[in-house]
Amino acid sequence: MKVAFISTLYAPNEMGGAERTVRVLAEALAHNGDEAVVISLAWDGQARQAMVGPVKAYYVPLANLHWPFLEDRPSALRRALWHAIDAYNPVMGARVGAILDIEQPDVLQTGNLLGFSVAAWRAAARRRIPVVQMLHDYYLACPNSSMFRHGSNCRTQCGDCRAFCTPRRLLSNIPVAVTSLSARTLEKVEGAGNFRKVPLRYIAHGANNVHAQPEPRTDRAPGGNLKVGYLGRIERTKGIEVLLDAAAAMAPGAVTVMLAGKGEEAYTQSLRARYPNADIVFLGFTKPGDLFAQIDLLVVPSLWEEPLGRVIYEAYEYGVPSAVSRAGGMPEIVEEGRTGFVFEAGNASALAAILERERAAGWAAGRFFNACRAKSREFNMDSLFARYAEIWTTASRTGPRPASA
Repeated sequence: MKVAFISTLYAPNEMGGAERTVRVLAEALAHNGDEAVVISLAWDGQARQAMVGPVKAYYVPLANLHWPFLEDRPSALRRALWHAIDAYNPVMGARVGAILDIEQPDVLQTGNLLGFSVAAWRAAARRRIPVVQMLHDYYLACPNSSMFRHGSNCRTQCGDCRAFCTPRRLLSNIPVAVTSLSARTLEKVEGAGNFRKVPLRYIAHGANNVHAQPEPRTDRAPGGNLKVGYLGRIERTKGIEVLLDAAAAMAPGAVTVMLAGKGEEAYTQSLRARYPNADIVFLGFTKPGDLFAQIDLLVVPSLWEEPLGRVIYEAYEYGVPSAVSRAGGMPEIVEEGRTGFVFEAGNASALAAILERERAAGWAAGRFFNACRAKSREFNMDSLFARYAEIWTTASRTGPRPASA
């Protein structure tokens, strides 16, 4: 089987979990003896081909006003025009189509379409190539891909987003199958009117391609210090202040908070000033394994509805449980009391209560370690690849949907 993948970014230009998932799937397909081709944006505007390991990669120049990942934020008008072009970009559709003519894959799997637009779907449909759409964010319902505005999650699609996303909604029945990292992500994207006639739907969690052999952990006596960690961007939408408020509400010495990640320096300094007496360690950029080796519990306190926190199942690999906010897809992969805990998003008191209860009872490190290690097997590459191989085979047999679907 030959599968072509479309991803806004691809190695060596990865920025997040979506790109890593595409890479591990493409590489696994190639190692399996099949063919994998990836189409992504050329960050430098230069069209080229390259072999990235066993995978042939096409880097395509972006036909739009600016590169979407600029550090300096363009004006509101320029951003609006950019999104208007990205609503349906026929130039990018033609560039994708030219590559599909060369490669003639059995299936096209599209992931992040930012920059390519849903014109890529139509390019495949016109060539009678079945499309599998993989959801890693809310791009099909929100130009900003987040469905988060003015500090709050969007319960429904706002008027501006509905207008910009009209082509996405109208063409969303072209894919023969849609996969989503979580049921919640699929629910929100479908709620914007997408995929009403798509025959196949799957929930396929991401893959952890990190293999660790951590030392087993042993239970600890009641009342000791609990080391909790955070790994990710240091920014408000990630709920950092919820975690720090919870820690500040507890007795001195009860918890140590270890923050791993980087963000705007002004915001980081404001946190240092706001919580001068809390036991907080700002680690800056830290390798995940280095953090997991030091903590008892990972806390993922996001305010916005993250499709799925990759960091959760990465922590499982090290035998570390997670306390996660009830937002997005994260609660779907946490087994309450076994591999972690779930608390209401934004509720620092609820988080503090969990931390104090578990600390006072004696931290069950050994039990959590064994449960999390067992849970981690659900996210290994073999499991994910088998799932997608089945999806690609089914999509190929089902056949393409019409370009006007």
